[in-house]
Amino acid sequence: MNGQMKKYNQSLKSTPSPILLSQMTKKVNIRGLMTYAKKKGVKVADLSEEEKMSFLKQ
Repeated sequence: MNGQMKKYNQSLKSTPSPILLSQMTKKVNIRGLMTYAKKKGVKVADLSEEEKMSFLKQ
């Protein structure tokens, strides 16, 4: 096994398992979030936490 595969396997071990939608306690307006990011000309990941939080619903 080469070095890249070893690093990949190590990263898999430290990666948390996915969260199911049924486990989510808050709802997110994903469509609105994506539209907002597109209008700003950035990716959703590049938005600030404050901007992302504004799309949370209780």
